[in-house]
Amino acid sequence: MKKQRQTLLAIDIGNSTVRLGLYPDAEKRKPFFIKTLPSDRAASSGTMSRLIREFVYRDGRSFPAGDITAVISSVVPALNPHVIAAVKDVCKNPLIVDYRIAGGLSFEVPQPQTIGSDRIVNALAGFSLFGKPAAVVDFGTATTITVIGRHAVFLGGAIMPGINIMRQSLAAGTAKLPEVSLSAPCSVIGRDTASAITSGIVHGTAGAIDSIVKGIEKEIHKGVRVILTGGHAGLVSPFLKRKHVLVPHLIFEGMRLIFIHHSEHISHNCVY
Repeated sequence: MKKQRQTLLAIDIGNSTVRLGLYPDAEKRKPFFIKTLPSDRAASSGTMSRLIREFVYRDGRSFPAGDITAVISSVVPALNPHVIAAVKDVCKNPLIVDYRIAGGLSFEVPQPQTIGSDRIVNALAGFSLFGKPAAVVDFGTATTITVIGRHAVFLGGAIMPGINIMRQSLAAGTAKLPEVSLSAPCSVIGRDTASAITSGIVHGTAGAIDSIVKGIEKEIHKGVRVILTGGHAGLVSPFLKRKHVLVPHLIFEGMRLIFIHHSEHISHNCVY
């Protein structure tokens, strides 16, 4: 019997944005569609429901009843009820990512329940793409470095302020430093205040990542594949000394893999 195609709606709830990813066929990595919304749009289930329906059925897309499943990765628990209620307009209860449904990851940390779902999903996707120890650097509201060892073991990592937090905190915490618009710095030495801030943030972030990855490899006695993802990955990438690969939408691939892992337990609608 031919396997029924499943459409996957993947939702990434972050501190700054909510991103929607739609796979018309969850068995295939591509093509898929992406939409980014400010996180405050998810504070109303009615607004979120309308936006999800517009996204899913855009350009006349249609799916058989019960064909859509959903996976949610969230680091903002307060928004979960609104998004879950909105998702139920297109399918039933979504699958919520946590360490217990990590799709093959094991955890060598004392409290896996405290790990952000974004790091779990990125770890799964990063290891699955390359099949070797990896360090996934996610440039979100925070810049996180997640380490996956041999045999898909989640080892931990590092968390530092994200690029926007650095930019905003300098303006908020000082009398004369402006909030700058970030772009790639032309040189390490800034010739005015704005370019000095840009240099400090971008080169400082790149240098911190290089240093932390070097320390990670020393501690685990093994080289790691460095994977960059998240909104500012493209900005920092040219300034890293360490060889790396850029995978902008890694988190969606992780949610797709979690769905595939659980597909035998999911019938034609979403389940917890």
